[in-house]
Amino acid sequence: MRKHILISLIVIAFSSSIFGQSSRMGSASSTQLLVVPSAKYLSGGGAAASATGMDAAFWNPAGLAMSESGIDAIFSNRQYIDDIQNNFFGLATNIGEYRMAVNVRTFNIGDINETTVYYPDGTGQVFTPNFSILGGSVAKKLSDNTSVGLTANYVRESFGRVSASGVAYDLGVQYKGLLGREGLNAGFVLKNFGSPVKYDGPGLGVFAEPSEADRPSEYYKLDAAAFDLPFTFDMGITYNIAGVDLGATYTSNYYATDELKLSVGYQLEGLGSVGVGIQSSGAAQEIDDADDWYSNPSDGVSFGASLDMSRFVGMNMSVDYSMLPMGDFGTNSVLALRFAF
Repeated sequence: MRKHILISLIVIAFSSSIFGQSSRMGSASSTQLLVVPSAKYLSGGGAAASATGMDAAFWNPAGLAMSESGIDAIFSNRQYIDDIQNNFFGLATNIGEYRMAVNVRTFNIGDINETTVYYPDGTGQVFTPNFSILGGSVAKKLSDNTSVGLTANYVRESFGRVSASGVAYDLGVQYKGLLGREGLNAGFVLKNFGSPVKYDGPGLGVFAEPSEADRPSEYYKLDAAAFDLPFTFDMGITYNIAGVDLGATYTSNYYATDELKLSVGYQLEGLGSVGVGIQSSGAAQEIDDADDWYSNPSDGVSFGASLDMSRFVGMNMSVDYSMLPMGDFGTNSVLALRFAF
């Protein structure tokens, strides 16, 4: 127990040292890392404490080790904003004392007509942005009630003739039966910490005439700015009382308003579950002393349900569906298939 407490204190102390820096509203790179890819945990209320199986690869990698299955698999599709498709596939299994997992997230944005300063109506060329995330996770049980996990996500973005890549890390801890109380769980996870991401490529070359210089017009390469990853720290807790699952997660965002996520779910014996979630962020903030104000489009109420298909297909399979708010972009639909063997 002392070892488990020490590990938790190290994690919390590490996070505290990071948040001791002056947090601020600003721009971050690779914000697709924040897009929820699966349906089971809705807004994320309590997910840091209770997520297991392949869903945990996004919410808290420590939850991977809490799975009771030999193999977990998931495939999900999210209808994101402006007809963007977000697909998620993952597979996890035991290797010795460790739980290992791999997952892939892709964003199908579609074709975009190229426009330039000289051809604002289009050049006749078409380019297709490519946004993808390849993740690898490892988790281990320290005891029957405690687990830790680490995920490394390789992020790649490209469009036209420019691209950027980086590696984001998640580090999490989960406790089951906190304070000796059955059904009370807690989880902590640092997400998306790593080196800044910077675009590069031949597409950054521009034909220009140097000012105040006796040189002819030629191609010059622009030096793109580097942006930090969207670092967050989640603290979650869940409690099961009379068959009702209650969950809460506080998310501290380094580059955006903090978020409070709540959830209520109910298990239907042999059928599945239903749930409702809500997310609320800090007050809207003015952007650059202008008249524009930022508010989190994910704030609001979400609904979802899970159907246990084992009695129909003869295998451990579930179908999840959720509806998530996206502000002016309407409602997102997420459909997921989960398998366990």
